[in-house]
Amino acid sequence: MQVRALSRVLGVAVFAAAMAGCATQTGRAEAEGPAAANAATTSDSLAQTSWELTSWKNPDGSIRALTTPAGGEPIHIDFLVRQRDYRVAGFSGCNRYMGGYKLEKGRMTITAPTSTRMACADAARNALEVSYMQALRKVSKFALDNAGAPRQMTFTISDGDVLTFTRRADPSSRD
Repeated sequence: MQVRALSRVLGVAVFAAAMAGCATQTGRAEAEGPAAANAATTSDSLAQTSWELTSWKNPDGSIRALTTPAGGEPIHIDFLVRQRDYRVAGFSGCNRYMGGYKLEKGRMTITAPTSTRMACADAARNALEVSYMQALRKVSKFALDNAGAPRQMTFTISDGDVLTFTRRADPSSRD
């Protein structure tokens, strides 16, 4: 009986350690340009903003198709804060995701997001989601179009892809 209980405790501990290992950070994206450098001084700079993925350029200059079913939700990222807890959340094509973020000393860090595990019936949409989630873990640079009220944000991924986001209606700041 004690062996079985000990096995369960060890199993839970191993699972917890494995999950903690998944919470790694990106390559700590450097701010690119004055607007991003200004924003990267405090995590509050992007707090309570929402951004829709509107373009994905491959390293060779080709544009990746962003498939959104008619009436479907587009891929997006929200930067949220609640009592000094800085979170990213959004929709990745088939699933919802969330993680943490930090802006400081000219860099953006996104904690590797975790997501729900809903099945994605469309193969192209599923492939896009997988690529997007991997890209969020490998952002090497970010840029904003202006410091006051940015309308466009870009993430340059370590492999050379460039993701462009357009600002959406800001999410509610409810606690």
